[in-house]
Amino acid sequence: MGDALAGRVVLVTGSSRGIGAEVAAKAGGEGAVVAVHYRGGATEAARTLERVEAAGGTGATFDADLADGDDAARLVDRVLERFGQIDGLVNNAGRTQVGPFLELDPAEWNAVIATDLTAAYRTTRAALPSMLARGSGSIVNVASRLGQVGVAETAAYSAAKAGLIGLTRSLAREFGPRGVRVNAVAPGMTITEMTTELADSEEGRRRLRDMPLGRFGRADEVADAVLFLLTDASSLFLGQTLNPNAGGYMP
Repeated sequence: MGDALAGRVVLVTGSSRGIGAEVAAKAGGEGAVVAVHYRGGATEAARTLERVEAAGGTGATFDADLADGDDAARLVDRVLERFGQIDGLVNNAGRTQVGPFLELDPAEWNAVIATDLTAAYRTTRAALPSMLARGSGSIVNVASRLGQVGVAETAAYSAAKAGLIGLTRSLAREFGPRGVRVNAVAPGMTITEMTTELADSEEGRRRLRDMPLGRFGRADEVADAVLFLLTDASSLFLGQTLNPNAGGYMP
């Protein structure tokens, strides 16, 4: 256990499982008060909170549908009401999309953009005043390699993640001078509950060939990059996109 986040409140969206759960547990291990967000998976969120507490942190769980803009903003308000401040915000919640572009239904496009991009706008907009009032804070947006290189038949997801990287850079320039750092992490294919089936498919094998490391990443490895950006160890990082992607994209 460490103390790099001692006394700080960190909200991690989509933290009932996968990368978000690993980030929450690692933040707890550094002494943070962790707001564990979930949508519908109360049991899984409770397990994440148990991991946070076992690691030495404290926290609580919060349910919200981030595809609903008002609910996304209310999530932040509830965390502020409970803990009084937000020092770190990890916009991790996401929705995947795979399929031919000409078969992409407008409703699916809107749902992916709402969850993967617009939700980050709403949570960030709601959390920033708390950070600006204290002149400090760290926001980490979990993007994707797909938003950097583009992959066929992932139009909505790739577009949303590319937009998230652009949002990161813009906010870093606007709010960096006021003490709030905004950065992103763009993982490559990472083994989680959502990607196990894809990893075992022909498409997964094709993606693996693009990774010089010869394997997919683990959620805890990506979480290490997120945790670095949350702590003061990354004090000179603004508007950056870290790439824990097994060599699948080398900017």
